[in-house]
Amino acid sequence: MPGHPSLPPARNRASGIRYLIAVLLLPAIVLWRQDNTLFTGYGHLDPWFYLGFFRNLVEFKRSLFLGTYYGSRLSWVLPGAAVHGLFPPLAANCILHLGVHTVATVSLFLTLKWVAGARRAFLGAMLFSVNPWLWSATGWDGVDGAGVAYCLLTVALLVWAALRAGRRGALVGAGMALACMVYTNLYWASMAWLLPAGYVALVWAWHRTPPRRAFLALAVWSGAGCAIATVALGAVNWFLDGHFFFYVPSLLAALNMRGDRQVWAGTLWMNGAPAPWLLFAAFASLTAVAILAARWRQWTHPGNVVPVLFSAQFLCALGWMAYTQSSGNPGLGIYYYASFLLPFTFLPMGAWLWPSVESLPTRAWVPLGAAAAALFGLVWLDAGARLLAAIPHAALAGIALVALSLPLRRRLSGVILSLAGSALFVALGVNFRYAGLDAHALRRQYESTMDARARIESTRRGAPVRFWYDPKDRAAPAATALSSTYLWAYSLLGASLDTPDPDAACGAELPPSTVIAVLSGDGRGGDAARSALAGCLAGTGLRVESAGTGVIGGGSQRYTLDMLRVETVPGAWTPVAPVFDSNRHGTLEDAAAARASAFPLQYWTVEPGGDSRAWLRPLPGGVRVQTHSTPGSLAALYPVLRAPVAGRYRFAMRYWRDAGYIRFGAYRALHPGQWLASTCLPYWDGTDPNLIFWVDLAAGEEFRLAIENHNAPVRLPASFLMKGVTAVRVGNPRADAVR
Repeated sequence: MPGHPSLPPARNRASGIRYLIAVLLLPAIVLWRQDNTLFTGYGHLDPWFYLGFFRNLVEFKRSLFLGTYYGSRLSWVLPGAAVHGLFPPLAANCILHLGVHTVATVSLFLTLKWVAGARRAFLGAMLFSVNPWLWSATGWDGVDGAGVAYCLLTVALLVWAALRAGRRGALVGAGMALACMVYTNLYWASMAWLLPAGYVALVWAWHRTPPRRAFLALAVWSGAGCAIATVALGAVNWFLDGHFFFYVPSLLAALNMRGDRQVWAGTLWMNGAPAPWLLFAAFASLTAVAILAARWRQWTHPGNVVPVLFSAQFLCALGWMAYTQSSGNPGLGIYYYASFLLPFTFLPMGAWLWPSVESLPTRAWVPLGAAAAALFGLVWLDAGARLLAAIPHAALAGIALVALSLPLRRRLSGVILSLAGSALFVALGVNFRYAGLDAHALRRQYESTMDARARIESTRRGAPVRFWYDPKDRAAPAATALSSTYLWAYSLLGASLDTPDPDAACGAELPPSTVIAVLSGDGRGGDAARSALAGCLAGTGLRVESAGTGVIGGGSQRYTLDMLRVETVPGAWTPVAPVFDSNRHGTLEDAAAARASAFPLQYWTVEPGGDSRAWLRPLPGGVRVQTHSTPGSLAALYPVLRAPVAGRYRFAMRYWRDAGYIRFGAYRALHPGQWLASTCLPYWDGTDPNLIFWVDLAAGEEFRLAIENHNAPVRLPASFLMKGVTAVRVGNPRADAVR
């Protein structure tokens, strides 16, 4: 690095563009033989959740899955939805993931180019780009790849701003990227401080700008960037679901999980060596220790500040993630959480290693770069990865090679040793993540899932969808992925992968028009689902009818998709509405269709106690309700109602949630606080969610409709707009209600 920072001279700009083009072509090293790195495979849940938001953004945010923390990660959800809105599924998937990978790689390259030189930056970008754990992060629909890209973009903008002595536009952009990084996953907030702290150190070392002044400028301009990104995302969220504070679900989820120890925190050690996703971190650790040992005392020198700073950032991030791991939470022990360390891993390596390549003649440098690209291209072949991974103690051999390269960093032999060690790391990662896969296996899985999804969408047309499959069926992995595009647990009949469990499925609400998708490998899933649901729907006045059958995929991945639709048995449901006497006691009586929603909302009353925050406010579209803040506290009661005849009754409250969660049900009239029946799970009918519960009432039995706060364990009030309450009494459905 020169004695003081400066922009590359104009005569080198053409060379810089050529290097940038070469960096853009680096994914070809991996993709020339296979494209599994661009697709989410079976066996995961969360990445498919985000794909569902990409494909049905407005519906998921506005009605189907309102208030989930997955949907609050707008800095990832919105770009994904934009790309999927412009292109067909296969093209959108490739464009999105290559885009994220490219933003991360180019940001790393530019950062290293500005502080270390184009050739060293190119080698660093190559190691970064061929790393299988980066592809694992950027090549699926999970949020970790987006966080890595935003982090490196923030670093690049802050370094550029520091080079230009506080360029305001770069600081604003860095603030926007930093905010977007945190909004992909709240875990980034614990490491976000490392980036602005690095900027303050750089401008002090390079320009002797007082830290207070640098921090003030950063707070003003990067703070403005954070505010711009936050307001923009909040405005979009307001349009989507009516809430400006879009990140509240993520904050509440973090509060609910605080202090929890995860039993699946993973391992750091495999086969007598660090886990394969930690091998490059081991390389960076050796590099960082060497840098600090050699340059710590002179770190303020303009030529030393960058490698020392990047080393300190890496060690701080590594230390924090090691602490969270030791606390029982996955940090380093699972590869998709360890990917949060990737941005910090390659910066000290690229800023310190390989200085000798900057002085190599072109006739030596070009073959070296081509040989490195060819080496990693061969490593990404199944045969090449297996061959290198089979070397005895390959991980330890790789660590030994990169350790030997450190004292030889100024020699060409040091470059060769570090590339050889890195090739072993890459081979172990490829063997762990992609070994045995056909070159396009994950693409075919993605195409089959999107084909099935397209058929479901054309059938349901906005109606709720639920999923049924046998976990022992060979179609179970495909069914898990498909149902996960509708948030799995929210749409699965039953509460776990042990479905289909008739007892669990019978506890699920199935409003009329609900589509049930059944995926099976033997083609008998539809009949099994109909048979099991016969008992579930007995006494409800509902039945299921076939809504179509199709074949998904081909060969060994050929499955049958059966779709069933829930319908009301003609004449089985009798709408009822209350008729009140002078004492405001009501009796449920048969109501004409026009009166089916005629539960007068003005009869609801606020219940005292808990705290003074609860209130009711009539509005043109219904009644605005705010509960007490105490979880489980009663918020509102309806007058006493009496059942005229014995039977089964279905109550539904149509509402629009503003904040928090509520429980809706029936209290015993003489024993307030004792539920006859209740629900807190919303279901959708058209564009509004409904809270629906069933209750068996004896003739003359008295009860009261009730609403309570269901925000446990968070002590916050819930608020919502109650739009209407309806009820039906179930008659005698035909014996052949399910056929």
